[in-house]
Amino acid sequence: MLRLALGTIRTRKIGFFGSLAAVLVAVTLVAACVTMIQSGVRATPAVDRFGATAAVVRADPNLRVRSGEDEEVVPLKAPPRLTAERLATLRAVPGVAAVVGDTPFNAQALGEDGEPLSGGGGGPSLGHGWQAARLTPFTLSAGRAPVTGTEVAIDADLARRASVRSGSRIRVVTAAGTRPFTVSGIVRPRGGRAALPSQATLFFAEATAARLSGAGGTADVAGVIARPGIPAAELAGRLRAAVRGTGQEVLTGDERARAGAPETAEKLEYSTLLFGPMAGIGGFLAVFVIGGTLGLSVLQRRREIALLRAIGATSGQIRRMIAAEAVVLALLAAPPGYLLGIPLARLLRGLLVDRGLAPPEFAVVTGPLPLLVAGAAGLVLTLLSAFTAVRQASRFRPAEALQEAARPRRLVTVPRVLLALTMLGGGLAILMLSQHVGGQVGVAFQALVVMLLMGAAALLAPPATRLLEPPIGAAIGAVTRTTGWLAHAGSAAAVRRVSAAAAAILISVAMAGYALLVTAVLDDTTAAQGRERVVADRILLPRAGGGLPAEAAEAARRLPGAETVSAVRGTEVVSYVLGTPDTLPAQAVDPATAGRVLDLGFREGSLESLRTPGTVLVSRTHAGEHGWHVGSRFRGWLPDGTPADLRVGGIFDRSLGFADIVFSETALAAHMRTDMDDAVLIRARPGATAELDRALRALRRDQPAVRVVDRAGYGDAAHTSIQQNSFGTYLVLAVLVSFSAVSLVNTLVMGTAARVREFALLRAVGAGRRQLIRMITWETVITTVIGVLGGSAIACVALAGANGALSGTMRLTGLPLPQYPLLLAGVAAMSLAASLAASVLVLGARPIDALRGGARE
Repeated sequence: MLRLALGTIRTRKIGFFGSLAAVLVAVTLVAACVTMIQSGVRATPAVDRFGATAAVVRADPNLRVRSGEDEEVVPLKAPPRLTAERLATLRAVPGVAAVVGDTPFNAQALGEDGEPLSGGGGGPSLGHGWQAARLTPFTLSAGRAPVTGTEVAIDADLARRASVRSGSRIRVVTAAGTRPFTVSGIVRPRGGRAALPSQATLFFAEATAARLSGAGGTADVAGVIARPGIPAAELAGRLRAAVRGTGQEVLTGDERARAGAPETAEKLEYSTLLFGPMAGIGGFLAVFVIGGTLGLSVLQRRREIALLRAIGATSGQIRRMIAAEAVVLALLAAPPGYLLGIPLARLLRGLLVDRGLAPPEFAVVTGPLPLLVAGAAGLVLTLLSAFTAVRQASRFRPAEALQEAARPRRLVTVPRVLLALTMLGGGLAILMLSQHVGGQVGVAFQALVVMLLMGAAALLAPPATRLLEPPIGAAIGAVTRTTGWLAHAGSAAAVRRVSAAAAAILISVAMAGYALLVTAVLDDTTAAQGRERVVADRILLPRAGGGLPAEAAEAARRLPGAETVSAVRGTEVVSYVLGTPDTLPAQAVDPATAGRVLDLGFREGSLESLRTPGTVLVSRTHAGEHGWHVGSRFRGWLPDGTPADLRVGGIFDRSLGFADIVFSETALAAHMRTDMDDAVLIRARPGATAELDRALRALRRDQPAVRVVDRAGYGDAAHTSIQQNSFGTYLVLAVLVSFSAVSLVNTLVMGTAARVREFALLRAVGAGRRQLIRMITWETVITTVIGVLGGSAIACVALAGANGALSGTMRLTGLPLPQYPLLLAGVAAMSLAASLAASVLVLGARPIDALRGGARE
């Protein structure tokens, strides 16, 4: 059957290369995703901040919750610290020369212009006690170690950017406020670098660092230095034995390096996990894309298959022949797909690094694994698609096969209809579930809804085309007469060909429409809730990351013209979502003042309920999932993993971009790592806004790390932050939309280019090239309208689902104009261009040559 398969490939080059292009695009996508995942897993910080240690010990940074026989693991926002007793236990382990506790804290130096200086690539700027310099090690290149409470040693890169040297004065922003320090020394990490790759580093005297970090004798991590002659691996084993059962973990190697740069590790994890779903969704789409092109290829060969059945070929032989072709396709597509996946991975990596979502250490790593995985995925996807494409053609008896080739009787099989109905039912069930869950989780569910509905629509494309083509074709025929009538007649007679192209258009419109509509409604709803939620007149924000010191709020309270000043501080807590513990955004507010600068849109209760210990405010979506009302009680965990029995004191609507659970600031003060605020909200006295603005200009001179915005500016800053955090999701969607668009072009070119004999016969009976081009144009219009209608219907279902998850009411509002009509126009233009390009190529041959080729076939 392999020889027969190769023979059919030689005579059906257009179908073969069209199918090869579909498999190639799918393999390229999978290869790029696997390459990115492999690169993220292997990436480590360029400099190990704990490089001089044998091991690093820290408390388990995860919350572990038993659920029957299973254990749920949830990362904590503020993991517990190592106590002084546990540090003493580590020092007593044989072979330990020293244990150095390290508790990094926010500390930003100010440049000459007063601008806060971050780490490289926008990374954090962190303060440490001087003893922590031993852990890298950092060594002095100038000056001496800090001794007094007004001295600081800084890395060489920071000194260059701040234009200071040993003995200079520099202002530093910490939780204690903005204070001047004397630069006692300039330090460099091991290896001669000027600084750690993604961190700015400041070292303070030990007593000063303890006060600024609030460690109080505890430590976030403990670096363990081995005695001379003690192997690091042996000491690590002793440490693990000493901490077994205490909730601590011992890190070595790459894990130790990532612990020294948690922000880099977090970015690496994000940029790695991003591409698992992308590969899964791409594989799902590939089944229908490859299945559509293979189905079109088989459709164009139905006479051959019928003749093979007539001369004695069995159904099994036909299936093996198509399977052999699928294997050839997959094998041919694997090497170039892998090679094309590498530049695609590099492009994705560059975009993520440029946006600050991936660290510079994220380097594209090639190797055999992506080739093997992508090749295997291409083979499986192609065989699965081939089985679906050939099943109907191979199961007819010989006489029926000839009859079916001459005039197809049934467009879809019963198993295909059942599978489509199953996917349709699954999509609708998830749609209903998303309304119950609500919020951003409910919005995320719309991706599953779209995929399942796309699958159902692609499976039911032939009968849907037969239903939709007559009115659309008749309308075009009535308007355009001869060529429109020919297009209508040709489309009605070739339902399977039209449905294959319409399904490709449907997938492109549905994917692009989902990406545009759902993200637009999420952005617009978030921005609208932000505008309605904040009723303050002016807001203080940090000019760079790290937050605002408490003295900023204290200074604002003393300003003339300020009536109410209230600070907010964001964090994460753990609660049950869909039956499992998960992190949720939370806010700490002052119940005495927050109500005059925030309008959360309460459905039940009030903000004043936070004055009662153990009481929290819960978003409508989170309360709705559990059926909570004011007075309901639930179990949760605070940022450091402390369990808490909480009571619902209010349920509010405006949670997007803010929090799902709101606490009193006193309830969370002891459970958060930082004493710095995210924002300070100020409400002016009636008629005193101008006076307040003058006072704020003076405040900025004393608080250079502060920037002042009005309500609109605060909304813009929040929107920019949301878009920045969502860029990775947009990038994945853009790649998937591009994948579907390429597949659309391929399907249309393949379907048009294979009609050589048909066009030759029309030209032989008198049709001109221009007439045929107009006919092809109207056929493409019919196909495009069918695909656009189906894809838009699916995208609108996702839009209604997203609206329902966010507002509680499913409705078709928030349609982005003119973006969505432009999207549809772009798909139509791309479809026309692909069909016309193929038709011009096909019509370039003389009719007699095309007919002779058909006779030889």
